[in-house]
Amino acid sequence: MTGVLIPLNTDQADAPSGVTEQVEIVVENPVWAESQGIRESEPPYRAKRNLPQLPPVRDNHAGRREAVPQDQGKRCPGLEPVFEAYGLYPIETWSYIAWRESGCRPKAQNATWDANGNMTYALNKDGSYDTGLLQINSSWYSVVKDVCGEKAVENHMQGLKTVHCNLMVARFIMNNSKGGLANWRM
Repeated sequence: MTGVLIPLNTDQADAPSGVTEQVEIVVENPVWAESQGIRESEPPYRAKRNLPQLPPVRDNHAGRREAVPQDQGKRCPGLEPVFEAYGLYPIETWSYIAWRESGCRPKAQNATWDANGNMTYALNKDGSYDTGLLQINSSWYSVVKDVCGEKAVENHMQGLKTVHCNLMVARFIMNNSKGGLANWRM
């Protein structure tokens, strides 16, 4: 078995009560994704430390659930206990979004910068970029700063590459924006 540390927060002062700085997830079947050169994981995961147990987010997406494919290969099953701990229901929907948006990779980002900090590539036509497991868009800058702390927005929103910050911003979007789940393509 291999242990993977998932940092929960970039700024411990911003951590909700009862949340530890990082959670160790034990992976039984590591898989190498050669096409992307990134180490991904398959289930089962087992939390070694306590994950937060947050209340479910506002469920305003009943009609969008049908858009989630039944193909279990289009999911991040090893992260489903984490989505549950963060109150992101239905879990299958969030598991699919993570697979579709980032390929289950918490550090995914769809833009690159040169050594001077100038953007050299952005997938989004409007020049914005998406970061982390659920690919939170850079247009949520002020929300990321408020939810995850000042350090989270430094260096091109690096805080969103932590699972905790990414999922807490997703919770904020679900509970506070009109669009809710419509902020992600299905």
